[in-house]
Amino acid sequence: MDFKEIEKVIDKYIDEIIEFRRDIHSYPELSGNEKRTSEKVIEKLKKLPVEIITNVNGYGVIANLKGNSEKTILLRGDMDALPINEKNDLPFISKNKNIMHACGHDMHTSILLGASYVLSYFKDKLNGNVKFMFQPSEEASPVGGSKGMIAEGLLENPKVDEAYALHVFGIPTGSVAIKPGVATSRSDRIDIEIFGKSSHASIPSEGRDAIVAAGNIITTIQTIISRNMPPNQTAVITIGKIQGGSRYNVLADYVKLEGTVRTFSTENADMIKERLQKIVEDIASAYGCSAKLNYQNGYDFVYNDPNLSEAVIKSLTEILGKENVLIQSNPLPAGEDFSFVTKKVPSVFMWLGTESNFNKGKCTLHSPDFIADENSLKIGIKTFCKLVFDRLN
Repeated sequence: MDFKEIEKVIDKYIDEIIEFRRDIHSYPELSGNEKRTSEKVIEKLKKLPVEIITNVNGYGVIANLKGNSEKTILLRGDMDALPINEKNDLPFISKNKNIMHACGHDMHTSILLGASYVLSYFKDKLNGNVKFMFQPSEEASPVGGSKGMIAEGLLENPKVDEAYALHVFGIPTGSVAIKPGVATSRSDRIDIEIFGKSSHASIPSEGRDAIVAAGNIITTIQTIISRNMPPNQTAVITIGKIQGGSRYNVLADYVKLEGTVRTFSTENADMIKERLQKIVEDIASAYGCSAKLNYQNGYDFVYNDPNLSEAVIKSLTEILGKENVLIQSNPLPAGEDFSFVTKKVPSVFMWLGTESNFNKGKCTLHSPDFIADENSLKIGIKTFCKLVFDRLN
């Protein structure tokens, strides 16, 4: 099929998709609260020849487009926003205080909706089925939303054979980046509680200082990577929050640390967990305190099937040009719960360029001044449609 026909249909719907994107950008919703966004998606899907399944793991939506054979491709778009106050000067800036689409999920939802419009238009020419996954709670690490959707039958009826997802990123609009194999990090969470004994700050010998123990734990856990991992492997341990103490002249009897561990292999994650346990308990004991580590396994690493990745690179090169299909040399230390889909079926996760002269310097994800280039909506829809037609036909 001539892809120019598909591009004409994309052009037919793109203004409606841009309008939809601006609407949901103006009314962002946090993880688990995507009620309005979900309703808007359903309202649009009702115009299409798809089977709609609602309230999947909360406000998740599945739309099944039946084609002419049993092979089924899943496309994913996430819907939730972040607790960030938007600082942009846009006519469609967030109207929900301290909530913002700072990770581009409004773009992902809109691209998926656009793909559902275009693929529905060509329904009779599809040699297979397409399953559109409108996902809630991607930002709700370490639980996330995809696990629950899988548990509620996402990958069955019809059975999914392949899955694809994309995520906007600060690379040039018109480009797509792919990392075959491990593409993102595993993203775990840690809470460390340190229990000491209070005393007057002027007589610290009568107490057990939880703050001193915490400071030494923070410093020492950084050696886990520098002294336990080979130089050609990477990981990150970051403490992002520390809370403790009640008054300037009272020895703290309790401190809580919260942080994240990012790894690219199960072996390194297991090693870091083991070393953390030992360091936390032993250092606390050395200062006369006790401590408890709560280690939560979070999102696994995204795994891009190598054979599918090669097929995707070939397909996208035909419509974007070789110079715009970027092959990443290293995975990114980002957490992504599409990872749980990649563990179940052969999948490819892609980074979609969304930076141009219009928004240069404002493409940092999770930033209050993040702006996506709306021209990337069309590129995202083209990407999904090209892959579906090539893989089914």
